[in-house]
Amino acid sequence: MSSFRRCTSGKADGGNNRVMPRRVTLAIVLAALAPASAAAEETGSLPPYGRHLAQECTACHGADAGQGKESGIPRLAGRPAAELTDLLHAFREERRTNPVMVSVAKSLDEQQIAALAAYFASLSKAPDGGARAP
Repeated sequence: MSSFRRCTSGKADGGNNRVMPRRVTLAIVLAALAPASAAAEETGSLPPYGRHLAQECTACHGADAGQGKESGIPRLAGRPAAELTDLLHAFREERRTNPVMVSVAKSLDEQQIAALAAYFASLSKAPDGGARAP
C-alpha cells in the first residue's frame, strides 16, 4: 500500500493533483483534534483516558497497578500525580535508566503522561496492598 494519498486543490476545473504523504494527512487530523483533547483535559477526562493507556502497564505493574516493591516493580496506585509525572519525565530524559521504562516514557506525549499520572493517582491503595478504583 502506498504511503501517499492523492488530493486536489478544490478548484472547479479539477484542481491541481498533488500527492500528500500520509504523515501530513495524519498531522492535519491530529491538529484538528487538538482543541478537543484540550477540552477533554479541562473537563476531567484524564483519568478515563489514563485507564485506557494503563492497560499497557499491567504486564509489569500488575492488573491493579499495585505490585509493590517486594516484586521489584514499584506500586503506582495512589501515588501523587506530580510524582508520577516527574518519574516519567526522568525516564524519558534518561535521568533514570531502566531500559523498559525509558522506552515506554519516550513513546508517551505530555497528555498521555498527564492522563496516566491522573489515573494512577486516582486509585486508592487497598488494605491488602492492591488498589481500588475510586
